[in-house]
Amino acid sequence: MRHAPLILTGLLLGLGLACGGGSGSAAPATMAAPAPAATGFTYTDPTGTGWRLVKDPASTSTRVLLNLVGPSGLMTRGVGFNLKAAAGVTFGTYHVDIPATTHATDFAIQDLGVYELLNTDPRDPWTGDPIPHHPLEPTLLAGFVKSGNVLSVGIFQKDRRATAKDSGAPLCQIALQFDSAAGLKAGDTISLAVTKAKYQAEDIGTFQTYPTLEMVQKAKLVDLSLAVGSLRAN
Repeated sequence: MRHAPLILTGLLLGLGLACGGGSGSAAPATMAAPAPAATGFTYTDPTGTGWRLVKDPASTSTRVLLNLVGPSGLMTRGVGFNLKAAAGVTFGTYHVDIPATTHATDFAIQDLGVYELLNTDPRDPWTGDPIPHHPLEPTLLAGFVKSGNVLSVGIFQKDRRATAKDSGAPLCQIALQFDSAAGLKAGDTISLAVTKAKYQAEDIGTFQTYPTLEMVQKAKLVDLSLAVGSLRAN
């Protein structure tokens, strides 16, 4: 019988440990609140000093304006690129009134005044006398949205007599519009990817009235690497 107290003591210790374990258990985890619906987005500029799309100060939370800037000191005559955007983005347009006419149009690109888009020396085709620019003179400025939500834009000097321009200044602008119908949540990342980009080099051959082999060979566009920043819904 002398072993009975030891057995009883062991049972009491076991019960005590069992009770102690139950009282020290963690409380059930609470469910995280779902992210609220996004009402706009923010854009963070890419790093580096090469070709890049940088945010214009006039941007808003629902319309982000991106300026195309190139490497400082690189002389070019034009540039074009394709930009693909994921759901949540539509590409905005710019309303353009043509002076001295009733014509107006909407482009998905805006000229920022660096490249010379018009004839540098307009003349009457019959007399050869200098004449003012015609209000409907064509320019090599274009911007439209292709299938797959791909923006294709281009801006080029058409007159070989115009000098090449330093690419380190904002050359043109595009607009990203927030699309509330996409159902994005605050914090979602929106993909932006450049699928193609090229520029017109400084040396395009000596100007001639009629095309020459040199002009054709040197008019080829040069591939470029265009950096895009990050876009996030908020």
